[in-house]
Amino acid sequence: MKKIFMSLLGLLFIQTAGLAQPPRGISPQMMEQETWEVSINQMDNRSREQVNQIVAGLQLSASPTRSVFKDIFGSMLTGGLTAAVDVVATEIINLAKYKKNQKEKWMQMIERECNYTDSLSSIKGLTDFYSETSNIGAFDPSNINFDGISLRGMRDGREVLYMSCHIDMSRLQHMFRHSKFNLVLDTLVFHPYDCHLPNLQANGIRMMRGEKTERDNSFSFDERKNLCVSLEMTLTSSWVNEAVMVMDNVELGKFKLNVNIDQNKPVFIYSRKQIEQNRSLGLQSDTTFIQIEGDCFVVPRSFMPSFGGQRTWGTGEYNVKVKMRETCQFNTDEERNKKMKQWYKDYKQLRKMQKKGSLLGEYFRNVCKQNGNTIVKEMLKKGITTTMQETGVLQTATTAMPSGAMPASMGAGSPGTAAAPQATPQTTPQAIPQATEMR
Repeated sequence: MKKIFMSLLGLLFIQTAGLAQPPRGISPQMMEQETWEVSINQMDNRSREQVNQIVAGLQLSASPTRSVFKDIFGSMLTGGLTAAVDVVATEIINLAKYKKNQKEKWMQMIERECNYTDSLSSIKGLTDFYSETSNIGAFDPSNINFDGISLRGMRDGREVLYMSCHIDMSRLQHMFRHSKFNLVLDTLVFHPYDCHLPNLQANGIRMMRGEKTERDNSFSFDERKNLCVSLEMTLTSSWVNEAVMVMDNVELGKFKLNVNIDQNKPVFIYSRKQIEQNRSLGLQSDTTFIQIEGDCFVVPRSFMPSFGGQRTWGTGEYNVKVKMRETCQFNTDEERNKKMKQWYKDYKQLRKMQKKGSLLGEYFRNVCKQNGNTIVKEMLKKGITTTMQETGVLQTATTAMPSGAMPASMGAGSPGTAAAPQATPQTTPQAIPQATEMR
């Protein structure tokens, strides 16, 4: 009897210890893996030289334009820039006022699953916005390294989204008059059938991607319309000016991109280079240039100790945050959308999945890494109830999370919004294949 008890105790220890790592023997339907990567594009020598030539011309010229730099540097001495208040917008429709009618409740659930939001931020400061120090001032744009941002999202080994943009060289006048730069979109690739919609987690449904249910949870243009991908890129910086005043985590600017995805296309592809080539050849095209809204101050250089009696400013340190959002509208056309006619059946299926989700345990691994100017966010989620039921020994464990619960290390987050990852800056990210940039 004692040996049997010790055997069961040993088996229990093996089961609980195994949960510290991704459980083995689970079918692909019980696993989700997602990776987001943000990288900073580096300016080529030709563009950098173009900026440097303008700077050199301004230094030699007696034109009043030179006063632009003096005004900018003067504002830095007195702390002319102030930190902006970080206002967090509510991403999920407020459903506090529930109505009694079941169809209205169903429509509320449908609206919630038409919205998905996730974000990725740098863990520590990205260094060297400029490749060299400066003897001119804090906003000297000479030798810029930064040339835009690239973003790539993967789900279960398949690319969902790729975006690349660079500094708009046709608007350098804006940079030299106001110390602000603009971005232009080079490439955008989006796969709608691999997107995060419908977002079942917004309704508290805990389910592995690809798990078979009575309800069809895949994305469909018959059921969804007006699919839109939105990106928001924010740059912040901390620096010290010549008056030894420290500016901490100041928002320098924000860029917004909203792209409406064409109906019934398996993949949406936008290439600025291709549009320019078609126009140069006189070819007609319905595609227009997609604009990135907003602008941003160039990153201020920190004042450094004098070297050889000459004042010096650094190479600029900054942080980047990218927020991605997928939205759509539910198609209320009963001829195309079968769920409109069978709304009560769909409502019951949603409620059933909610209850089933409360019995599903999950293993979470959510890690954000940074290596140089590349930020990688890895998310792994596996169902663990399958392993438990096969042994028949353990039904619950400390790492198995009930419906609505999140690991303490992750934070609760908000419905429809991915929880913020824990920073582990000492970990080296795995290499991720780069998508081909069409610039």
